[in-house]
Amino acid sequence: MKASRRGAVRRAVRRAALYRKHFGVIAAAFLIMACFRVPQDDKGYYFGTLQTSPPKASLERSKGIAVAHLQISWDQYEPREGVYSSGYVDSVKRSLGRFQRSGSLVEVSLGLNHAPSWLFEKYPEAAYVNQHGDHLTETPNMVFSQTVREKAQRYINAVARDIGLEHFWAIRVVVSGTGEFTYPAGDTDRPGHTYYWAFDENAQSPKRAGRPPTVPANPFPDWKPGERAYRGNAFTEAQVRQWYDWYQRALSDAVNWQIRSYKALRYHGFLKILIPGSGYFPQDYRRAVSSRLDQSDENRLIALGVGYYRTLGQIRDRRNVQIVPTSLVDGTGEPKNNGCSPTDRRVNVLDPPRHVQETWSSMRWISRVARYYHFSLLSGESAGNHVSPYYPGVMNDAAQQMKSCGLQGLMWAFDPNLYNGTPGSSLADYSAVISRYN
Repeated sequence: MKASRRGAVRRAVRRAALYRKHFGVIAAAFLIMACFRVPQDDKGYYFGTLQTSPPKASLERSKGIAVAHLQISWDQYEPREGVYSSGYVDSVKRSLGRFQRSGSLVEVSLGLNHAPSWLFEKYPEAAYVNQHGDHLTETPNMVFSQTVREKAQRYINAVARDIGLEHFWAIRVVVSGTGEFTYPAGDTDRPGHTYYWAFDENAQSPKRAGRPPTVPANPFPDWKPGERAYRGNAFTEAQVRQWYDWYQRALSDAVNWQIRSYKALRYHGFLKILIPGSGYFPQDYRRAVSSRLDQSDENRLIALGVGYYRTLGQIRDRRNVQIVPTSLVDGTGEPKNNGCSPTDRRVNVLDPPRHVQETWSSMRWISRVARYYHFSLLSGESAGNHVSPYYPGVMNDAAQQMKSCGLQGLMWAFDPNLYNGTPGSSLADYSAVISRYN
C-alpha cells in the first residue's frame, strides 16, 4: 500500500518459525502453532513495520521488531488471466525467506485491491459505477461483482498453492484502493464530489445473475441519493434508511466473503480488518438521512460507508479476526492523540454523547466500537507522516494509545521512516519504545 494512496482516503475519511516439511509431524505441529501466536513476553505486545525492506529484516528483528510486512501484487502475480509469473513468484518466495530466516512473523497483503488490467478489460463489471455513470478502476468491485470474487478467489488459491498461506502470521483483508474497510473514494478532493458506488448493472438489477449470492437486490433500483421522489411518490426517510442499509451491508459482505475464503483454505492465522479514522457518527447519519443522502461535501463519509458503529456489527466471524484502527497518532482528539479510559465502556456507540465525537481520538472511538461488538482482538497502525506529521516522542505516544486501549501491538507506517530522518521515527526511537513495553 503506497503512502500517497493511503493518505488520499484518509483525507476523505479520516511465529517466527520456518515451516519445513521434512521436520517430522510432531515438530511441524509445534512450528505451526508458533507461527500463529503473538510474540510472548511479560506483556505480549508485538511491534512491526509496514512496507518492510527484506534486507533490513535481520537488523530490525535484533532491535525487537517482531513483525515484517510482505506486499504481494495481484497484477504482477497474474499478468494475464490464468497465467502466473514464475519469476515474480520466486521473488516473493525470496522475500518471504529473508523474513523467516530473520525470525520475523510475516503479515501479508495479497493485493486483491489492486487488480491486473486484464480484469477490467475483459470484464467491464469489475469497475465500480457511481450515480453519475462514472466508472472507477483503481480497485476492483468486490462488493457487487461475483465475477471479481471468482477471479480473486482463483488468485488466492494460486498463492495458497505456490507459496502456502501457513507461512503468514496475519493476512490483511482489503476492500478499497488503500486496503481499508470503505467504498472507494474516487476524486473526493474536489468540492461537490460525493460519490455512491452502487450503480453498476449488478448493483441495480433485481436479478442475481452477476451479483454475489450473499448480496440482496437493491430495494429501490434507479433511485439516486439526494432525490426526494421515487417513481412518482415521495421518498421517505424510512426508505432512505432501507436503501442505505442495503448499500452498507453489501460493503460488509465483501469483508465477510474474504474471511470465509481464507478460512475455507484452512488458514488459522489472524485476519486483519483495517479501519481508517473514526468514520461518521450516529448524529451525522441522522442528518444525512434527512437530506436524502444528498451530494453535499458533509456526506462524503456517508458515501464511503464508514459508519463503523454499524458495520463492525455486521462482521459475522470474530475468531482470529483483528480490528485494526489505522489511526494511531493521527492528530485527532482533545487532547491530541488521547487514549482509552476504563469509563469508555459506559458509552453506547449507537447513541454517544456529543463530547465523544468532539474530543475522542479516532482510535479511541474505534476501539470502543470494536469492544461493543465483542471483538477481543485489536491491534493498531500509525496513521503515517503524510497524514499527521511525526514529531519527537510520536512513537511513545502511539505505544501509550496501544496500551491504554488494550491493543495487542502496533505496526509502524512506514519502514522507510526508520532510516530517512523522519522526526521521532528512527530505528533507535522504535527500539527504545519496544524495550520499554516488552
